[in-house]
Amino acid sequence: MRKSLLFGAGRGPRLAVLEQVKRSGSGMSVQDLSSLLGMSYMGVKAHCLALLSSGHLTGGREPSSPGSKGRPRLLYKLSDLGEALFVSAENQFALALLKEASGLYGATAPQKLLMMYFRSMKSRYSLHINAEAPSEWLGALARLRDAEGRMSVLVEGEGDRWEIRESHNPLAQIMKEYPEVCAMEEHMIGEVLCVPVKRKEEGGKVIFQSERK
Repeated sequence: MRKSLLFGAGRGPRLAVLEQVKRSGSGMSVQDLSSLLGMSYMGVKAHCLALLSSGHLTGGREPSSPGSKGRPRLLYKLSDLGEALFVSAENQFALALLKEASGLYGATAPQKLLMMYFRSMKSRYSLHINAEAPSEWLGALARLRDAEGRMSVLVEGEGDRWEIRESHNPLAQIMKEYPEVCAMEEHMIGEVLCVPVKRKEEGGKVIFQSERK
């Protein structure tokens, strides 16, 4: 991520604001941010206005619901400039290597390399997750993915229903160039958890969920 270029090595309050807005997907109000971050309302508002001025946030009123009273809340969302802070320069390097591989070894070389990448990832995840009890595999995987910067959270529903929701996709640029990577990632997650998994993108998030039986 390029956040350190703007905010330095530390995780300052403005970086914390950006990360929470990124996690939300749909935008956040100053009041919501203040509650989550444990900061004063005016302090958060000042950071949001600074990030709005620098072009890293955009602001807009949420749609009013029928019968609602009062002024709609002002929600802050990441601008394209703000989203760019979460894009890794390593992706450009990886894309260049994949294109070079295609030229050197044939059109199927990038797919083969990507398959090897996900096999390696599956082995690494399994090594850590299988140390947990099967009932804890989901939480362990979500924690591993979150530690990698994917902003992952496990949401458990009724019965065997669950979702792992991720607010950041570090492979987005690669998936745009090679759409088949989405299926590779879905298959890898299913193999790690030993259950059928469906991957989808919705509301700016990547969602892995248990398939309905």
